[in-house]
Amino acid sequence: MTVNKEVYSDGRSGMSGLYPMIQDTPNAERFACSVGQEHNDNGREAINNRAAHVFGAYPPASKRAQTSWYKDPVLNNHINNHINEQVTSYLRSNDCLKPYHQNTQRGIKSDTNNGMQPVGKFERMERLADHAVSTIDQAMTHAEVAQPIRLSFQLMTRAEPAAMVIATIKSLLAIKAADDEILIIDNNHTKRELYEPLADFCDGLDPHLNVHFYHIDAVAGFKSGALNLALGLMDPSASHVVVVDSDYQALPHARDAIISAIHEYPEHALLQFPQFYRDADKADVHSELNHYFNHHLHRFFNRQRALSTGTYAVIRRDALVGLGGWSGASITEDAQMGVLLHRMGLHSRFIPKVIATGILPTTLCDLIAQRQRWVYGNAQVLNSYFVRPASLTADSSANTNVSQTMGERLQYMRAHFSQLSAWINFTGIFIVLQICTLLIVLAALIIGAQVDMAMLLTPLYVVYAAYGVFLLRRLWAYAQDRSPLNQQVAQHVTPTFINKLRAWALHLNFWEIGALSWWPVLWGRDKPFVCTPKQVVISNRRSVWQANVCALPKLLLILNIITLAVTSPLSALYSPLLFVSALVVTVLKLWSAKIAFDNYGYHPEVNDRYADEHDTYDEINNTVNQSCVIKNNVAKNKKTARDNITKNKHPNNTDPIKKYMAE
Repeated sequence: MTVNKEVYSDGRSGMSGLYPMIQDTPNAERFACSVGQEHNDNGREAINNRAAHVFGAYPPASKRAQTSWYKDPVLNNHINNHINEQVTSYLRSNDCLKPYHQNTQRGIKSDTNNGMQPVGKFERMERLADHAVSTIDQAMTHAEVAQPIRLSFQLMTRAEPAAMVIATIKSLLAIKAADDEILIIDNNHTKRELYEPLADFCDGLDPHLNVHFYHIDAVAGFKSGALNLALGLMDPSASHVVVVDSDYQALPHARDAIISAIHEYPEHALLQFPQFYRDADKADVHSELNHYFNHHLHRFFNRQRALSTGTYAVIRRDALVGLGGWSGASITEDAQMGVLLHRMGLHSRFIPKVIATGILPTTLCDLIAQRQRWVYGNAQVLNSYFVRPASLTADSSANTNVSQTMGERLQYMRAHFSQLSAWINFTGIFIVLQICTLLIVLAALIIGAQVDMAMLLTPLYVVYAAYGVFLLRRLWAYAQDRSPLNQQVAQHVTPTFINKLRAWALHLNFWEIGALSWWPVLWGRDKPFVCTPKQVVISNRRSVWQANVCALPKLLLILNIITLAVTSPLSALYSPLLFVSALVVTVLKLWSAKIAFDNYGYHPEVNDRYADEHDTYDEINNTVNQSCVIKNNVAKNKKTARDNITKNKHPNNTDPIKKYMAE
């Protein structure tokens, strides 16, 4: 189904009429808590309505176990006593569990015959109340556990190549269960040649496959806005949302792995599977990007408190609705959502199993733009980390982990800062210090100031000490990377130390980005969401080289070349330590640039492969254009036929006098 400007839900119930766009503020507007209430209460239908009313204010034991607010034993006893009192009052009034009241005397006689101490009428009812508490609690927990798992695979696309998205949809069709759904939200562009092939493909599928396509020209809130639309349009009976990037093709065992993880961690609101890539011609880029999943997120303290990384995040629908949908406070909405889930006392986990593969950014410029977005978005989350959203401060106090011990809080903070700062480094202040020092030294040399030049170079020792700590820490991290995810795909393949060195060197291309790109967050500057393009522009060797030179950050390279000249043996300010330090950084930056060129250089055989894919895209687009022409002709013929029928049914009854005068 394709609609411009507006999106309809095909008559679905639930959240079909509610599409509030979450704004870019920590105090974002949230979906109402009543949304999806019908779905959440399905497990209570078989329970006595009166008893359900008594327990309505308190979650069952399964919920208490995952919410630290209920871990306080004193508070827990108070709650249980209050429940017992209310149930007992209903028992006394014959309003609830009436059969037990009628058989009370029979029960007392039975106790006496069995040698037990007889108890009073209402004491026995209190025992029954305790039993009712346990029975209803178990029934509600069983209803939650026994609820069937239905997945809603949700693809957010924006001006993506149609053939690539169709291949992703086909991979999902191959693994989905009959009651799963696939939801595609194409948004924020008006290129008919890109979204109409998707619409035609989805329209041609069997309706029983449960594939729904929507296009909307403009959605507020970037990707988070589109995800909120999907949350409103999805089948309310689906239990979990599976976020899928448009280029990530599911492997045959994907759904089985998802269901297995849900059964293994039933109380977890978020299960994050790793990203993995199928590009064979960019091995170093693959290693550098997957270092986050192979080493960083794979560590035990991060694995138990994983933030979402977007694609193939499996999220419980009720948790996401309870959170208020996706927040637009950051352009990395996935990480923001993970932090907010943890604040609600919900759990998450990283599942280190490769279940899908995507494609890498097609150009070096796109790779750098993607990294800038990650750095900036994670910095936005960090910047608002200690700002508590209004939606979590009032009515949701019972759902937040306000009673966490200091140790638990520190563990979550450690995991959050570890994951959010994975692409960020804090050498920016030292880069600025190096710039200022070199400007002062050069100014003093130009004007011939009578100052101690050696003293002016003192800050550079601090600068290179900080650079050394940064380089050695990152080198140690890459050396510890055992690449467990790669070994799942290619067994008995262990990366060599040279492979790790090349991945580390490639990472140095993003040194300045990680050091400086997040600074504008501090003064509140907004950065637009930049979608990583998947289209490949066929170029020649010279244009590729020029594009790569323009894309690479060059600030540190220029600064260290100037430092080399100032502290060289030919200079009056010669300093062996500074000269060697600047030389090492310069060589490392040149080596990292060479590795980037090796991965994103001009490869004719790869371009030929992409050219074939572009021929496929052109063929699809031509087919769509032809079908549009045919549709227009058919519509025109139908209109003509309709007009002729109308004329035959309603002949022209003109005035006879006027007709005579006209003749």
